[in-house]
Amino acid sequence: MPINLQKSIIGPKLRIEGNIYSDEELIIEGDVQAQRIDAGNNPIIVGLGAKVVGDLYGSEIIIYGKVKGNCYGKKSIYLGDKAGVDGDLNSKYIHIEPSAYLSGRLIKK
Repeated sequence: MPINLQKSIIGPKLRIEGNIYSDEELIIEGDVQAQRIDAGNNPIIVGLGAKVVGDLYGSEIIIYGKVKGNCYGKKSIYLGDKAGVDGDLNSKYIHIEPSAYLSGRLIKK
């Protein structure tokens, strides 16, 4: 019996190299190296243990893990308390928890 979860999950033991395009919510729990990770009009969630190298594009970008790349959130970007981002944040609404790490610029659009 097929299950329709309406999301794509990259698990903690999975490593992906290459560009990623998704037409549904994208949850990253593993290691990803890509020039572009694009969920279109859907959210991207980077889990606590995830390590991502590449630019993120989505409706909302929610980061709990580590990202090295620029983030483009059409609606919002959120950095959790243990998040680390080495790159620029581009969005209308940006929320960064006090203990999150950011090395980059905040660009409000």
